[in-house]
Amino acid sequence: MRPSRRTWAVLAGVLVLALGAGGFAAWRYTGLFLPDRLCDGAVATGDVRAVLGGGRLEVVRSERSTDRERPEGSCVIEARDGADLTLRTHGVKVADRRSQVDPGMSQPDRGPIGAFANDTGWLVLPAGCRKPADGASEDFPDRDADVLSADVRHRGEGGVRRQDDPAGEAPDQPTREALARLAGDFGSAVAASSGCGAADAPDMHLTAAGPAAGPATDGRLCGLPGVGTGKDLPELAQRVSDPAAPLQSCWIYSGTMAEPAIRFTTTAETRYPAFAAGREELTAPLPAGWRGTGSYSAVHAPCGKDDLFLQLAGRGDLVDPVDPAGYGTPLFTSWANAVAVQRGCEPIAPR
Repeated sequence: MRPSRRTWAVLAGVLVLALGAGGFAAWRYTGLFLPDRLCDGAVATGDVRAVLGGGRLEVVRSERSTDRERPEGSCVIEARDGADLTLRTHGVKVADRRSQVDPGMSQPDRGPIGAFANDTGWLVLPAGCRKPADGASEDFPDRDADVLSADVRHRGEGGVRRQDDPAGEAPDQPTREALARLAGDFGSAVAASSGCGAADAPDMHLTAAGPAAGPATDGRLCGLPGVGTGKDLPELAQRVSDPAAPLQSCWIYSGTMAEPAIRFTTTAETRYPAFAAGREELTAPLPAGWRGTGSYSAVHAPCGKDDLFLQLAGRGDLVDPVDPAGYGTPLFTSWANAVAVQRGCEPIAPR
């Protein structure tokens, strides 16, 4: 017996409803119709989901230059559930957070330098991927590449916000690893499209975040014996990078965790100094008794088989109103020599 016209109509309606429901579920809740890679093939969809969560994803913008002289790129991915991810290249500017290393951030323990929190991070592009120096606006002309940032914004009842303070978050290491892979993959795609540097995606593995803030004592700042100002300071707190991090940072806080009063940074990474200090700071002769070169708050000195870069930034009302963090202060000299002892080399500053 052949089905009646009414039966066929009912079956067709059921099929349409089923396909519609399945299609909506796939569109809204899964990635069945998404490619494995987004941003014109630059990044893995799985890593995007690890950062933004479930729900429908939409690539709002994706562009990369093909100009070797001006390598640039950006990609914005929106999750309809309330967050978006932006990957974007930047030049390096003085006091830019993209070249600072919060102790609470995780860092690649090999390959490119950078730092990542749960929702924000930065990574140096492959060597050779940088815009040309443009005169007075060029802060660090000796750098060998620009940087790429990865930022997540959350949309909700309180409006748009970005969690960019690692001191205020519980580290989510899998999310940080995914964010770092996204930055590394997109940076490699920029290098490939522009022809400006190595296009192989880096092997991204991150160090742990530094431990939570704890009390700091003048005379033993950053856990190093002898480091201090020799003054009667207010109650202090400090955060220190994970010992395995290539860029070692120690931030000292006074009264509030919103902004550090003193920032210590030291590293043997060869690329980082050109991202954090100008040519004059790195090559100027130091006073008698000092080893290396430098100026004011940055010193570059030999230490065993490495060249150490030491940089100190401080707030005048806590340290010294005239010379808050210069190499002539007890704070800088005590820290430089404590780092030398820690790394097993000769003193850097005169005793």
